[in-house]
Amino acid sequence: MEFGRQLFEETMRDLQSRVRDASRVQEALQDLSVQVESEDGLVSMTVGPPGRIRELRFDPRAKRLDLGTLAERITEMVNNASDILAEELSRRVQSLMPDFAADEIMTDFMRMNAPPDAR
Repeated sequence: MEFGRQLFEETMRDLQSRVRDASRVQEALQDLSVQVESEDGLVSMTVGPPGRIRELRFDPRAKRLDLGTLAERITEMVNNASDILAEELSRRVQSLMPDFAADEIMTDFMRMNAPPDAR
Protein backbone atom coordinates (compact mmCIF):
# COMPACT_ATOMS: atom_id res chain seq x y z
CA MET A 1 0.00 0.00 0.00
CA GLU A 2 2.82 2.42 0.78
CA PHE A 3 4.09 2.20 -2.82
CA GLY A 4 0.63 3.06 -4.19
CA ARG A 5 0.32 6.06 -1.90
CA GLN A 6 3.81 7.29 -2.81
CA LEU A 7 3.06 6.93 -6.53
CA PHE A 8 -0.22 8.80 -6.08
CA GLU A 9 1.48 11.65 -4.23
CA GLU A 10 4.21 11.93 -6.86
CA THR A 11 1.60 11.96 -9.61
CA MET A 12 -0.36 14.69 -7.82
CA ARG A 13 2.79 16.82 -7.33
CA ASP A 14 3.62 16.44 -11.01
CA LEU A 15 0.08 17.36 -12.01
CA GLN A 16 0.08 20.43 -9.74
CA SER A 17 3.41 21.51 -11.21
CA ARG A 18 2.05 21.18 -14.74
CA VAL A 19 -1.06 23.19 -13.84
CA ARG A 20 1.16 25.97 -12.43
CA ASP A 21 3.26 25.87 -15.62
CA ALA A 22 0.14 26.05 -17.79
CA SER A 23 -1.11 29.06 -15.80
CA ARG A 24 2.24 30.80 -16.25
CA VAL A 25 2.14 30.16 -19.97
CA GLN A 26 -1.40 31.45 -20.31
CA GLU A 27 -0.50 34.63 -18.43
CA ALA A 28 2.57 35.14 -20.61
CA LEU A 29 0.54 34.67 -23.78
CA GLN A 30 -2.30 37.02 -22.78
CA ASP A 31 -0.05 40.06 -23.18
CA LEU A 32 1.55 38.91 -26.41
CA SER A 33 1.01 41.10 -29.45
CA VAL A 34 2.71 41.75 -32.76
CA GLN A 35 2.92 44.95 -34.74
CA VAL A 36 2.85 44.98 -38.52
CA GLU A 37 2.97 47.74 -41.07
CA SER A 38 2.17 47.86 -44.77
CA GLU A 39 5.17 48.10 -47.09
CA ASP A 40 4.40 51.74 -47.84
CA GLY A 41 3.84 52.59 -44.17
CA LEU A 42 0.31 53.83 -44.74
CA VAL A 43 -1.38 51.23 -42.54
CA SER A 44 -0.15 49.69 -39.30
CA MET A 45 -1.76 47.51 -36.68
CA THR A 46 -1.21 45.67 -33.43
CA VAL A 47 -2.61 42.15 -33.27
CA GLY A 48 -2.95 39.88 -30.23
CA PRO A 49 -4.23 36.36 -29.65
CA PRO A 50 -6.11 34.82 -31.32
CA GLY A 51 -5.50 37.19 -34.21
CA ARG A 52 -7.67 40.00 -32.84
CA ILE A 53 -6.80 43.51 -33.96
CA ARG A 54 -6.02 45.61 -30.89
CA GLU A 55 -5.13 48.78 -32.74
CA LEU A 56 -5.41 49.92 -36.36
CA ARG A 57 -3.68 53.08 -37.54
CA PHE A 58 -3.79 54.93 -40.86
CA ASP A 59 -1.32 57.47 -42.14
CA PRO A 60 -3.27 60.48 -43.46
CA ARG A 61 -1.95 59.64 -46.95
CA ALA A 62 -3.97 56.39 -46.82
CA LYS A 63 -7.01 58.47 -47.86
CA ARG A 64 -5.58 58.42 -51.37
CA LEU A 65 -6.03 54.66 -51.63
CA ASP A 66 -9.17 53.22 -53.15
CA LEU A 67 -11.23 51.03 -50.82
CA GLY A 68 -10.34 47.80 -52.65
CA THR A 69 -6.60 48.43 -52.26
CA LEU A 70 -7.03 49.42 -48.63
CA ALA A 71 -9.06 46.26 -47.93
CA GLU A 72 -6.40 44.08 -49.60
CA ARG A 73 -3.63 45.66 -47.52
CA ILE A 74 -5.53 45.24 -44.28
CA THR A 75 -6.40 41.63 -45.09
CA GLU A 76 -2.79 40.83 -45.97
CA MET A 77 -1.53 42.49 -42.80
CA VAL A 78 -4.01 40.63 -40.57
CA ASN A 79 -2.99 37.32 -42.15
CA ASN A 80 0.72 38.11 -41.80
CA ALA A 81 0.28 39.22 -38.21
CA SER A 82 -1.70 36.06 -37.40
CA ASP A 83 1.09 33.89 -38.87
CA ILE A 84 3.76 35.77 -36.91
CA LEU A 85 1.64 35.56 -33.76
CA ALA A 86 1.12 31.80 -34.14
CA GLU A 87 4.86 31.26 -34.54
CA GLU A 88 5.64 33.42 -31.51
CA LEU A 89 2.99 31.70 -29.41
CA SER A 90 4.40 28.31 -30.32
CA ARG A 91 7.96 29.44 -29.58
CA ARG A 92 7.01 30.87 -26.19
CA VAL A 93 5.00 27.82 -25.15
CA GLN A 94 7.84 25.53 -26.20
CA SER A 95 10.39 27.60 -24.26
CA LEU A 96 8.23 27.70 -21.11
CA MET A 97 7.00 24.11 -21.30
CA PRO A 98 9.39 22.00 -23.40
CA ASP A 99 7.74 18.74 -22.27
CA PHE A 100 4.36 19.69 -23.70
CA ALA A 101 3.21 19.78 -27.28
CA ALA A 102 3.24 23.50 -28.04
CA ASP A 103 0.83 23.13 -30.95
CA GLU A 104 -1.86 21.56 -28.77
CA ILE A 105 -1.50 24.21 -26.06
CA MET A 106 -1.53 27.00 -28.62
CA THR A 107 -4.64 25.60 -30.32
CA ASP A 108 -6.44 25.40 -26.98
CA PHE A 109 -5.32 28.93 -26.07
CA MET A 110 -6.49 30.35 -29.39
CA ARG A 111 -9.84 28.58 -29.12
CA MET A 112 -10.37 29.79 -25.52
CA ASN A 113 -9.62 33.38 -26.52
CA ALA A 114 -11.59 33.40 -29.75
CA PRO A 115 -14.69 35.56 -29.96
CA PRO A 116 -17.80 33.62 -28.87
CA ASP A 117 -19.18 33.42 -32.42
CA ALA A 118 -15.93 31.80 -33.68
CA ARG A 119 -15.68 29.01 -31.11
